Amino acid sequence: MTRGSIATFIALEILFLAATQAWGGWPWTAIGATAIGVLAAVDLRPAALAMAAPSLVWLAFFQATGNRELFFPFTIHLASLVALRLGRDNLWRGMAGGGLIGGLFLAIRASQQASAKVLGVEWVVATLILAVVLAMLPVSRGRKAVEGGVVVLASLLAYASLAL
Repeated sequence: MTRGSIATFIALEILFLAATQAWGGWPWTAIGATAIGVLAAVDLRPAALAMAAPSLVWLAFFQATGNRELFFPFTIHLASLVALRLGRDNLWRGMAGGGLIGGLFLAIRASQQASAKVLGVEWVVATLILAVVLAMLPVSRGRKAVEGGVVVLASLLAYASLAL
């Protein structure tokens, strides 16, 4: 890994976090910073960060519509990415990484006064989606296109679950 690729990773990370802070505020930034911090511990190449970029589509939709519920698919996108990246080497690490992002999401939602019923539904849905993501590890391991598809599908499932 070269200094240039590390510098590029850091520059992209700063841009990502600046966008989350400017358009989403601290909850979006907290999730983004945690996910990127975990990813940076595994791989500092800019390509490793590229799969996080599509999560910003949810942020753009939030900005356009004001629909705060879009925070959930944003979070699931990043939790799924972390789970797959850490799960490549060890399933338990993948579970822990995805669970870390999911747990942070629930803590943020609790701080936003979400009801126990809403938190319960969000926990169940997030757990089920992350279980499906981790079940895809044998198929996706090391195949960037498949991993990208799994991550996008996970966030779309999270979006569809908003109807619950």
